[in-house]
Amino acid sequence: MHYPIGLLFDLLASSSALPWNITVHFKSFPEKDLLHCPSKDAIEAHFMSCVKEADALKHKSQVINEMQKKDHKQLWMGLQNDRFDQFWAINRKLMEYPAEENGFRYIPFRIYQTTTERPFIQKLFRPVAADGQLHTLGDLLKEVCPSAIAPEGEQEEIGWVLI
Repeated sequence: MHYPIGLLFDLLASSSALPWNITVHFKSFPEKDLLHCPSKDAIEAHFMSCVKEADALKHKSQVINEMQKKDHKQLWMGLQNDRFDQFWAINRKLMEYPAEENGFRYIPFRIYQTTTERPFIQKLFRPVAADGQLHTLGDLLKEVCPSAIAPEGEQEEIGWVLI
């Protein structure tokens, strides 16, 4: 299973100082252990696929479909070059919703697990309950991963991370 870099940091090096030092090897690539990424274009395509998936859940793909190719490129380049203003100018549109809709249709999430055969949990989750109450992160965890919520006053080590 290949995990996102932020998840790897949380699992393996969260006590380390940031920035996290990573050694990149250009020879003797471990083909048996890792998928070889063919190009930067493949990374960009995967990123845009994830953005489109999230927008489908939140806005029925309306926002991403209204964007032009230059907007997609600006979003990617802002992320790639660590230019928050450039990234946020486009990403802001993906994070907005009309007030009358009272939130997104569904909240995109993925919970990675290290203790089960299923590498992650992903399902539809509405941000608002049937009675109009806004859901919290705790509500999401109670619904999709009840074992992750420790009883009041108890702390325990858990084997998952929410992305």
